[in-house]
Amino acid sequence: MNEIFDKLLIRFLFTVFICLGLLFYKYAHVLFYPSQKKQILKKIYPSENYVDTLHVFSRLIGIAIIFSTLEFNEYIGFVRSVLDFFILGTSGIVLYLFSLYIMDNIVFYNFEYKDEVLKKRNASYGIVSFSQSICMAFLVRSIFQESEHSLIILFILWLFALVLFGFSTKLYGYVSKLSFNSLMIQKNLGLAFSYSGFLFGNALIIMAAFHHEHHDIVSYCIQVVLKTLLGALIFPIFRAGVTQVFQIQEGPTEGQTTEIPHLGYGIYEGSVFLMVGLLTSIIIGQIHFGTIYPFF
Repeated sequence: MNEIFDKLLIRFLFTVFICLGLLFYKYAHVLFYPSQKKQILKKIYPSENYVDTLHVFSRLIGIAIIFSTLEFNEYIGFVRSVLDFFILGTSGIVLYLFSLYIMDNIVFYNFEYKDEVLKKRNASYGIVSFSQSICMAFLVRSIFQESEHSLIILFILWLFALVLFGFSTKLYGYVSKLSFNSLMIQKNLGLAFSYSGFLFGNALIIMAAFHHEHHDIVSYCIQVVLKTLLGALIFPIFRAGVTQVFQIQEGPTEGQTTEIPHLGYGIYEGSVFLMVGLLTSIIIGQIHFGTIYPFF
């Protein structure tokens, strides 16, 4: 009976720790986003500004996704387990905030949070920001799983993943007919769905590229690059195959100013990007060869 109560107490203590981690995230957010300092410290009224609600809670969901990879292993000792839990949890918050800060400057380099969320209430901005936050959370979570509790490896893989994901976002103009900047200014939802699917598809491919055994960090990174390049080659093949098999007529989008054509096309593109990303991740991450075959 005492053992049961001890385990229950440990679970309760870690519940409190995670809540404290959320509190730490709240104030750490102020350091990374000083322009949003007053906003994050204010009371949140979800029904007042739904775009801001989407923006804030996407990051809270992201923190929860990262925390979901943390483990408590009693067999290595209570103190060491608590210390590992604390260090990895804090590292996750810091890396996640750094990731969001860098990606915001890459994706939204022409847009400001105050203007798009607080003043204009741009739903397109909110949806893209939501998708970006979730994608970065899953990427950081994947890096945690591959780092094997090594902070040095964690930092190296995080930098590597951030470079790959940041570079991949710049390819949107080559695979989509929608103009990111002009449609974002118009608060176009079609762009939001298209770009969100593109982000999720890229994240799936990069996570699949990182998911394999590694004994040497240099060879591991080389394999990740090769798998990512392989994904870049397979991605358009799957997309062309889907378009041909289901006889999808994309049609011209230039000169259209109404929301409905862009919305339908954006949903189509986002869905295809997500589906193709899933299929590509199968090819680069779930096909295994024996020792007599070459592998990436």
